[in-house]
Amino acid sequence: MDSVFLFIIILFTLPFIITTAIMTPIQYKYIKKMEELKKEQKLTQSKMYEEMPVQEEILHMNLQSNPLFIPANIIAGTIYKFRHL
Repeated sequence: MDSVFLFIIILFTLPFIITTAIMTPIQYKYIKKMEELKKEQKLTQSKMYEEMPVQEEILHMNLQSNPLFIPANIIAGTIYKFRHL
């Protein structure tokens, strides 16, 4: 019973941890680029998203709202806030 439980935990958490480790640097670069664009265009965040083409808006939504990427988003956002305060 214990080995089956351990196997199930490893089966579901290992891909989650690997995905988080891979996506955190990608999300950090994405957050950094979005902040640079916001400053460069001198727009508010909502105005910037309104002016985005539909394709970019869909990509942004997928990057930010995929449940598998939420921990990477939180970690990358926290790192960005600490580095750019």
